Amino acid sequence: MRLRSQLLLVALSVLVLPWAGWQFIRQMETLLRQGQAQALLASAEALARGLALQPETLPAAGPALFVQELAAPPRLDGRADDWPGAVLPTRRFGHAGRADAVELTLGRAQDSLYLLIRVRDDTPLRADAHWPIAARRDHLRLGLDGPHGRAEFRLANAASGALIATDADGGPASLRPVGAWREVEDGYEVELALPQGYRVDSLGLLVHDADEAGAVRLAGTEVETPGRLWPLLVRSEAQARALQSLAPPQMRARLLDGEGWILAEAGALISPLPRGELPIWRRWIYRWLLMAQDEPLRADDAGAIRSDAGEVRQALSGKPGAAWRRDPDGQRQLLSAAVPLRVDGDVRGAVLLERENDAALLLADRAVAGLLGSTLLALLGAGGVVFWFASRLSGRIRRLRDAAENAFDPEGRLRPFPKMRSRDEIGDLGRSFGRLLGEVAAYTDYLRTLAGKLSHELNTPLAIVRTSLENLDPGQMPAQALPYLERARGGIDRLGTLVRAMSEASRIEHAIAAAEGEDFDLRALVADCAESYRALLAPRRLEVSLPARPVPLHGAPELIAQALDKLIDNARGFTPEDGWVRIALDDVPDGPVLRVANLGPPLPASMRGKLFDSLVSVREPARGDGGVHLGLGLYIVRVIVDLHRGRAEASDLPGGGGVEFALRLAGMPRRRS
Repeated sequence: MRLRSQLLLVALSVLVLPWAGWQFIRQMETLLRQGQAQALLASAEALARGLALQPETLPAAGPALFVQELAAPPRLDGRADDWPGAVLPTRRFGHAGRADAVELTLGRAQDSLYLLIRVRDDTPLRADAHWPIAARRDHLRLGLDGPHGRAEFRLANAASGALIATDADGGPASLRPVGAWREVEDGYEVELALPQGYRVDSLGLLVHDADEAGAVRLAGTEVETPGRLWPLLVRSEAQARALQSLAPPQMRARLLDGEGWILAEAGALISPLPRGELPIWRRWIYRWLLMAQDEPLRADDAGAIRSDAGEVRQALSGKPGAAWRRDPDGQRQLLSAAVPLRVDGDVRGAVLLERENDAALLLADRAVAGLLGSTLLALLGAGGVVFWFASRLSGRIRRLRDAAENAFDPEGRLRPFPKMRSRDEIGDLGRSFGRLLGEVAAYTDYLRTLAGKLSHELNTPLAIVRTSLENLDPGQMPAQALPYLERARGGIDRLGTLVRAMSEASRIEHAIAAAEGEDFDLRALVADCAESYRALLAPRRLEVSLPARPVPLHGAPELIAQALDKLIDNARGFTPEDGWVRIALDDVPDGPVLRVANLGPPLPASMRGKLFDSLVSVREPARGDGGVHLGLGLYIVRVIVDLHRGRAEASDLPGGGGVEFALRLAGMPRRRS
């Protein structure tokens, strides 16, 4: 990964700032919610205390039955399909065999009381109500109490049909309810209506479930509270007016009995903020981020008849509770608080207070907008500064790299290294590179001129030694000293050859630098040189491959011939006498390529990149031909190729059968007249 990318990645750590700000906003939003919930609970407590001052208008302590308002009278056919879908079972009763054996639903329409009773019975044993054995069969006992006094009925049918009702002993009833008895798969259903205008204040129900063994299971109000009828509760306009006078504005207040039935309702939910104050997409974001833990908002329950919310159940158990809810599209947020309604220490019901709470969303939106704005500015500023710094730093490092890579020219001379004036670590590194390259250049120059210096310094002592040896008269020396004299003369001759070779190399470099270019046919030059090499390479086989057409080149022909001489001499030294040497010239668009290949050992792996350096040789220290090899031949070849703007390459032949040297020539630059 590049330095710029690394620094930009580090700059992303600035994103911890909006995360920390967001956590702060969430904490503040939580504290705000808690404060609003406490305030709404306090309002609900005050409302409950105001209602408790009028205990006569509140539901009595103990269990009761709620009577639901029906939009239209149902048909009395024993079926519940014509009762409105919003109607819920008023109460469920159970016995030892089943927890929900009986469902009782009460409704009122056109000043008549309707009852729907569903009994689940897996041991049917039926009889009509006026039969003598009806008391020992399945039947219902219904008790009513009101301004007309108390009345008790026995309801029983041997089969589906019109409901048969008698008094408690099976005699004619003073009041005949109208209804139907219908047998169903798992029991029976009874639907009945009391006469219009007949007022009932309390009601009791006892279900007898008999079987063939004579056992009877009982369920109903008489089982839970023997001898006591349960009062009937209906929505009260007087209680609604009392709530309206006490409820805070822009809120909805509800009075609930001990089972969660809504006895009175006042007020309406009105948002204190315009609906378009926040865009929909931002409301959706807050719903996802801030309201994700809230309970989903139920469908519009303006006409609800019962509440089973968690805070209501908590209030009916004696503890106040509050809850937050939201709708799926984030358009509404609702806060509700429920407190128990106590009279003389008894919980007589609950008070539920609800309000829309868009203020929290508005405050969160303002805080988030400010956070996003400041974070964006901080992120852009920090990112821009880091990007500028990374670009500047990476640019300086690239320039230092380029200067280090191009510190030496193709001839090995040091180019001027840029001076680093900055006082940071990169400046120190650049100055260290400069000092190191200066020392390397000084050492390289010393090595480059070493041959000339040595040849100059060795000429005088060699001349003295050679003159002294020549002045010795062999005739005056003992016979045993003559071999040593010959060896000394041979050593002096070899030393002289070394000195001449080093001097020649130094002179060749200067001569090459001063060579003049001309146009000539490279093909003809190579052909002439190849013919002269045949006798030199014998008994080795010489192969020559030349193009059919002339190959023009602008350069120094004598230098090209000298480079070819060095390559042939090198190939002769490594080729066995039964081997071969091949000279090839290729004319390609980029410039001619002169190749010299020979059969012999492969190139040493450690010397592949150094063969054309000065004073580098891979030949054995001593050879039978008596030649002196200082490693200057291939170096001279490289200098000549560099003069012709080319490059020299060495590689092993495919299969390891020998070595090939290739000189790629572009020609000397033409001088302007």
